[in-house]
Amino acid sequence: MTAHISVADLSMAHPVYTLNLTAAQRCTLEWLTFNGALYAPLEVDPKLIAEDCGNSVSTVYEALTRLTALRLIERTGEASVYRVNPRFFFAQNPEVAQLVLDALQAPDVEPDERAHQPRRTSPVDARRRREVRPVS
Repeated sequence: MTAHISVADLSMAHPVYTLNLTAAQRCTLEWLTFNGALYAPLEVDPKLIAEDCGNSVSTVYEALTRLTALRLIERTGEASVYRVNPRFFFAQNPEVAQLVLDALQAPDVEPDERAHQPRRTSPVDARRRREVRPVS
């Protein structure tokens, strides 16, 4: 028996607007999300984030510290490797969360007899394979 999961289960208990994030913290979070830290841990250079977001390096360090404390991002074993909490993404994109839930509840695809047969080729493809073309 599987437990019923809803979009609310994939979201956050405290919406982002209730966390009182500064503009620098929002920019840092969006920078991490945009650059792939949502999908895999990303090694970041705070100087690059500061340059892209128009902040000082110390502000970026403070933003990373607060975002980590709020668990919007998590720091992996290494000091400069971060990953965005997927719940943040699903809270911002409930339609994607619903799509994920639909995919988890959908039946698996089952191949039929034809799927196990060799692929048919058209007469034109067969002719192309038989012709030897000179290399010029």
